[in-house]
Amino acid sequence: MRGFVFAATIAALLFLSLSSLAGCQRADQDATEPDVPGSAAAAGPVAAPTDTGDVPPPEGVLRAYVWSCDGGLTLSMNNLYRENAITLALPEGPRRLPLVVSASGAKYSDGSLTFWTRGNAATLERPGSAAIQCRELRAQSLLADARERGVLYRGIGNEPGWTVEVGPGQRLIFVTDYGQERHEFEAATPGADDAGTVVYVAETGSDSIRVTIDRQDCADDMSGEPFDYRMVVEHGEQSHRGCAVNLQ
Repeated sequence: MRGFVFAATIAALLFLSLSSLAGCQRADQDATEPDVPGSAAAAGPVAAPTDTGDVPPPEGVLRAYVWSCDGGLTLSMNNLYRENAITLALPEGPRRLPLVVSASGAKYSDGSLTFWTRGNAATLERPGSAAIQCRELRAQSLLADARERGVLYRGIGNEPGWTVEVGPGQRLIFVTDYGQERHEFEAATPGADDAGTVVYVAETGSDSIRVTIDRQDCADDMSGEPFDYRMVVEHGEQSHRGCAVNLQ
């Protein structure tokens, strides 16, 4: 009988030790695996703070979007991603729409007006009216986003595809080879002549760049889109010619 009691006691102590160890392991796992809240950014274009000195939105999400809707309506959407909301510029004035639950895409509604985005398409719903279908104007969205970020000039070119953003401040970013190559400069020095030509020169270590911007009519040589400025980018031993927009 005494042997039985002793064996039972040992078994109970062993059980308690294993339970405690499992609890510690679970606690350690919880401490090292933070909760990942649901994000509307993964579902579609979510909305941008009106100030530009904050934490940037998630990668791939713009601060602003432009939509072309049926009936000739063009909508500008600012992405208030920190607030899970958007501001939609309507003919009668801006409306702030908070994010609501949806089965797909990103849906924003104030209980009366609803704007539901799914990739590069969206639906505008008003009480008593038929739903209006919208499509994102990607090129315009990129310009609106750059303007929200304080960019002064944005230039584009082809073969290979490249972009230049000047600003905010003295920052200059040159992205080429269809996004595969990126060069950032933090002290781009501006200059101008009497003809209105603006030149930015910058260097970082052995990497240097010269960007010339002229106010002349320009057309994208692939899309035919018209611009008011021409841009020449001299980087290394290569020279790139394209068009630009003044976002000031």
